[in-house]
Amino acid sequence: MVGHYDEGMERRVVAQAPAHLLGSVDNALRLLQTLRDTGAVSITDAAADLQVSPSTAHRLLSMLVYRGFAVQDESRIYHPGPGIVANVEAQSAHRSLLQILRPHLDSLSETTGETCNLLVRVGTTTRFLASAEGSDRLRIGSRAGEILPARLTSGGQVLLADLSPQVLAGLYTSNAARTSGEFLDAEAFARFRRQLDHIRKVGSALNRERTERGVSALGMPVRGPEGPMVAAISVSVPSPRDEALGSERIRSALSSACQAGAADLAGG
Repeated sequence: MVGHYDEGMERRVVAQAPAHLLGSVDNALRLLQTLRDTGAVSITDAAADLQVSPSTAHRLLSMLVYRGFAVQDESRIYHPGPGIVANVEAQSAHRSLLQILRPHLDSLSETTGETCNLLVRVGTTTRFLASAEGSDRLRIGSRAGEILPARLTSGGQVLLADLSPQVLAGLYTSNAARTSGEFLDAEAFARFRRQLDHIRKVGSALNRERTERGVSALGMPVRGPEGPMVAAISVSVPSPRDEALGSERIRSALSSACQAGAADLAGG
């Protein structure tokens, strides 16, 4: 059974790419997102992620260094510079998660043929740390670097379901929630709590076009060595064939990837 949350919730559509996209600007911004979320990137990885030559990736990173948004260490790895406000502890944790879970993300994408994503929760948002694009011609593109409301994404919902009622209330019924635009009134919060209870029981959540039209996703959690959830992995498909997300093939593969990732995080 797949958990989902549709009633009473608005859809939030991801901004569409402008008609006249400036490729170099877009690539520079994507590198900033990578530095912000992972804390480190090499020229080789940057070139692969952006699908550009290493020389182009080097020029982009050099410009970020020049403007103070990146610094290069003695190993020629780039890290966030003073121009990026970042939490060093979170960077280290995200980098460790990526190193350990990325192979499972890639393997899951190869097994299912679909685009798979690694997400973490930061407050009321989810950050896509990495994506492995599927092989299907009608696949979903990479979401790496995107930040979306946690209560609308499949991975965000399974991570929220692990929180206590007190923490949830602080996130969604406080004055800070009013300021951030995530405030839920008593009725909406009670409905949201019921949905999270259901997601906790079934161990997964489904997002049908709540964050982007034409895209559906199934998310499951990855637990850390201490027990609490530390990340989520989701499988994204075009909505016309979202019935695939309920198939035993995809659900079993996703569950296995999450369990294998948790075992690696625990050192087992």
